[in-house]
Amino acid sequence: MNCRTQKRELASTSETRAIAVAKLRTLILAVTALFLTTLISQSTHAQFLHPKIKSKEIVIRNVVVFPAKVNVVRDSMKGPEGMAAESDELSVRVEKMIGEVLLKEKQVTTLTAPTVTATDGASQQQYNVADFQTKFDDLLPKIFKKRSDVKKGRFSMGDEVLNLNLDKSADAIIFVRGEGKKLTGGKTAFHLLVGGVPAHVKLQIGIVDARNGDVLVYADPVVVGDPTTAVDRLRSALKKAFTKLPAASVK
Repeated sequence: MNCRTQKRELASTSETRAIAVAKLRTLILAVTALFLTTLISQSTHAQFLHPKIKSKEIVIRNVVVFPAKVNVVRDSMKGPEGMAAESDELSVRVEKMIGEVLLKEKQVTTLTAPTVTATDGASQQQYNVADFQTKFDDLLPKIFKKRSDVKKGRFSMGDEVLNLNLDKSADAIIFVRGEGKKLTGGKTAFHLLVGGVPAHVKLQIGIVDARNGDVLVYADPVVVGDPTTAVDRLRSALKKAFTKLPAASVK
């Protein structure tokens, strides 16, 4: 085999490898895009209403939004790193924006969350609130596993909700949980080359009857992009999450 033939074979092999790598990269990006599109599509339409909400037998006019718990990590080439300050900031933003969206889109009023003072059984009130938050955390995996059962009225946190001593006009309590990630520049470039799930935050929102603890609404919207800077994107996702909820003005 002469030198010229060897060069042609090497060039052909290199070209074949380049084509294979390009096809593999295209396939990875296509699968990633399909995964993300499916996730967003499912979450956008994942609004599950209790039959009494759907029939308007129960109309939510006043809510209490409990402190949101949204955890965000920084995803770098070294692995995930916690972002405690940013997570706290996003949690507050989500909590506030839910109230804004519900008022503007559904005419639902957000009442002041229960406050604790030294004269009203501070330790017991704190315990009741913390205990109910924990109960929601325990129930959430079951709701997520069989979300459609919300439409059959099968989930409840029990009438212990009355121990929270909320405002008598409160119709429901809103619980918010979320997980997300922010990509570093290096990880963003890496994902562009080989694919991967982009920066995002997925929320899980549960609305519970303030009188008997029944789960009335469940939604899990996704916000694509850097979650720490999400404002308009977050508002848009929340609007879609409450699309099916009847407005407080319905008769």
